[in-house]
Amino acid sequence: MIIAVKTLRDQRRALVGWAIGMAALVLLYASFYPSIKSNAASLNKYIETAPEWIRNMIGNSGNISSAVGYIRAEVFSTMGPLLLLILAIGAGARAIAGEEEGRTLDLLLANPVRRRTVVLQKFWAMVASTSGVGVVLLIALSLFGPAFGLHIPLIDLAATVVSAIALAICFGSIALAVGCWRGRKAVAVAASTSLAVVSYLLNVLAPSVKGLSRFQVLSPFYHYIGYDPLRNGFSAPHLSVLVAIAGVALAVALMTFERRDLAS
Repeated sequence: MIIAVKTLRDQRRALVGWAIGMAALVLLYASFYPSIKSNAASLNKYIETAPEWIRNMIGNSGNISSAVGYIRAEVFSTMGPLLLLILAIGAGARAIAGEEEGRTLDLLLANPVRRRTVVLQKFWAMVASTSGVGVVLLIALSLFGPAFGLHIPLIDLAATVVSAIALAICFGSIALAVGCWRGRKAVAVAASTSLAVVSYLLNVLAPSVKGLSRFQVLSPFYHYIGYDPLRNGFSAPHLSVLVAIAGVALAVALMTFERRDLAS
């Protein structure tokens, strides 16, 4: 695991910044909750009369003044998964394509190490960094939330954070696969980000657009938040879908990198 450890060590300052930013985000949203709760009637009336796609976008959580409704709408429907996605996609794109563009991949492969070992260790570094920031999100919610009246069972918070981490790793793995295939960081970021946007829109629009509802299950975002882990806890079937997508992407990354002529 030397390559994975070195990758994480090289990113340590950036990861500290990510962790501080995630904790600050949670503190900011938590501090707004008392004022949101005091205007519960008007806010809930607005949500009830809003178009269905807007309700789907913020989680369709019903009472936004409740702790679960507020955290889902403000943290887990928007900024929380977005930050984790940016982190994972960036790490996946840099893993191989970044090394190749930086002309350090040849030096790495000059060592007695197989290509698949490099890919696997880069993958595990991406998983570790994403999971680490996700754990910071969980800790921040469990510490700052109750201080502002946001009381949610820890097991449900953990289920939602784990689901968000799995979602981010899913798209980070796609970025890794594209990077191994094409060798260009920008292409890897663009491809995985585009897929993330399309799948997000599919999950948001499917319930209100005729003909799309049958395809909602194809969206990774549906398996991330569609079963409402903040209320229902862990769901092995939905998590398994996200893990399976990441596994397929990793297999593609291993296969394409093994076969690609790096001299071209």
